[in-house]
Amino acid sequence: MTSMPESQPTKRRRHRRRSRDEQPERVAVISVHTSPTEQPGAGDSGGLNVYVLSVAKRLAEQGIEVDIFTRRTASTDPDIQEIAPRSRLIQVTAGPRSPVPKEDLPALLPRLAGGVVRAAADHADTLPHRHSPYDVVHSHYWLSGWVGSRAKEVWGVPHVASFHTLGKVKNEVLPPGDSPEPRTRLTGEQRIVRAADRILSPTTTEADELVTLYGADPGRIRVVAPGVDRSLFVPHPRSKARESLRLGGARLILFVGRLQPFKGPDVAIRALAEAVRSNRELTSDLILVVVGGPAGLSGVDRVSELMELAASAGVGDRVLFLPPQPHERLADFYSAAEAVLVPSRSESFGLVALEAQACGTPVIASASGGLRHAVVDGESGFLIEGNDPGAYAERVLLLLADPDLAARLSMGALRQSSRFSWDRTASDLHDVYREVVHTATR
Repeated sequence: MTSMPESQPTKRRRHRRRSRDEQPERVAVISVHTSPTEQPGAGDSGGLNVYVLSVAKRLAEQGIEVDIFTRRTASTDPDIQEIAPRSRLIQVTAGPRSPVPKEDLPALLPRLAGGVVRAAADHADTLPHRHSPYDVVHSHYWLSGWVGSRAKEVWGVPHVASFHTLGKVKNEVLPPGDSPEPRTRLTGEQRIVRAADRILSPTTTEADELVTLYGADPGRIRVVAPGVDRSLFVPHPRSKARESLRLGGARLILFVGRLQPFKGPDVAIRALAEAVRSNRELTSDLILVVVGGPAGLSGVDRVSELMELAASAGVGDRVLFLPPQPHERLADFYSAAEAVLVPSRSESFGLVALEAQACGTPVIASASGGLRHAVVDGESGFLIEGNDPGAYAERVLLLLADPDLAARLSMGALRQSSRFSWDRTASDLHDVYREVVHTATR
């Protein structure tokens, strides 16, 4: 492998050994099962991808050099890709240079760990006397946590772990017919919880779940909320947003996410059907737009299944399915919608809800997990206990029937989203990195 040529604006600093009072300068970010540059909304890509990429860029702006390690999934992928000044994506070969089902990745973890260590040695660009190429290793998801734990041992640096979803939590709210998370994952998560120097949680809810379900040490948990890019997700005039989407005069409600039972696209379709049955006059021009693709690599045709569901519910002509959209395009979808439905069984946080609110669109979400923190019931949208489509339909009809309520919730959505930013997330992460580095050098 060849290293990326250094240009003057992005030239990586040569390092000397740090004193105890110095700041963390270099961080290795591990995201082996999905690259942050992949399109969210299909396969194994989602909020984690948005998080890793957004935070890496902001950390680099704050003076921390960030290398993101991921598994190579295409023969044409470059060894190193600069994603921002002072921030690089490094591809590691382990197994075939093609996508691999997530359930098969545990067998590749030893090779991934070895590949990360070798790639770091090849591309760290450090002076020989520096004891480690990085000051901190930060893993995302349990598969990456396994690799992060091994990197910690080799490099002798602190390990910070983010899970993004927890297997035991998912198993507690499993949709009918879905397979539970495997024991391999649960065991892996448990080991990471015990060994990581710090565990990051997006909310106090997940922090409590880490303690009660995994026996995590509360003293090693830090709550760091995710953010939203408010330069990208801003309100667009609804009429212009609809026009840009070529939806004519139709009013729409919106679902954005992977098409898997856990995310609840079926609930969104049934909610539309319930709303139409309850009030045909008020919903005469209402459609549901579903943006997303199937989860994983199973090849299951979720779109056909959901189309059949819509037809059997009597709303086959009112549901429009679209593939995952680039982030800059999503702002138009959010702005065009009367409401965004997030009927997930559980979410670690729920970035879709945050992005929608930043566009001034009320969110109707399940009252589960991090969504309780993302949405303020009655102020920025509505929270629904359980998965009853009728409850979602009732809130949709409330918004359609009461423009004043819709306007009030829209303003509340903007206020709620203003509490979150990726700059703040990166700053909080910087504080955690500084803490673990200081602890390690005492």
